[in-house]
Amino acid sequence: MPLRFTIRQLEYLVAVAEAGSIAGAADRVNVSSPSISAAISQLEADFGHQFFIRKHAQGLSLTQTGRQFLIQARKVL
Repeated sequence: MPLRFTIRQLEYLVAVAEAGSIAGAADRVNVSSPSISAAISQLEADFGHQFFIRKHAQGLSLTQTGRQFLIQARKVL
């Protein structure tokens, strides 16, 4: 089965990586935090990998897989 993702999901992933948080990314792209969170969670589920480590009150940090995926996402965008 082919992997399916949207440009929007990639934009959200890049925004979260750059902002370091869902809330910061939501402000950058003018979308609600739950929408960003859902898009990232779906992307992770579809690829079968966790891209971010979620640390309550400390934001998010990229996993090694997330860093590699971010490089590819930026190339696509």
